[in-house]
Amino acid sequence: MSVSSALHSHAEGVHRNGSGPSHDNHTWAQRVDRRHECVVVRAEGELDAAACPQFFATVEQAVRANCHVVVIDLRAARFLSLRAASTLGSVRQRAACDGTDVRIVAGRHAIERSLEVSGVRPLFNHYSSMRAALDA
Repeated sequence: MSVSSALHSHAEGVHRNGSGPSHDNHTWAQRVDRRHECVVVRAEGELDAAACPQFFATVEQAVRANCHVVVIDLRAARFLSLRAASTLGSVRQRAACDGTDVRIVAGRHAIERSLEVSGVRPLFNHYSSMRAALDA
């Protein structure tokens, strides 16, 4: 698969109660897959209130790229807050109005559960793998 790097963003450990860096580092990267003409945003760690602003800035940048598909890879995410899940639903709906298809590859049961409880799961097709999401 031909992939060229577009952006790499890393958020360092978040301090909790002044006790030093947490071990819950948040990492996300954005890449452009030229063969499939899409942008992939991959998240690792916890998508909580501390990580969401920068993560969603990366997602919004991906949605504004000149691609018709954005795949959000949450397979390495350990936690997805309900607010983050709801925001993904809002991003999906706004992007669809502009002709961009936002897809999610969740992987973990806890991530799927957040999407279900927040009520946004029906907005996204289910993809069992990145290949399925890229090839759809």
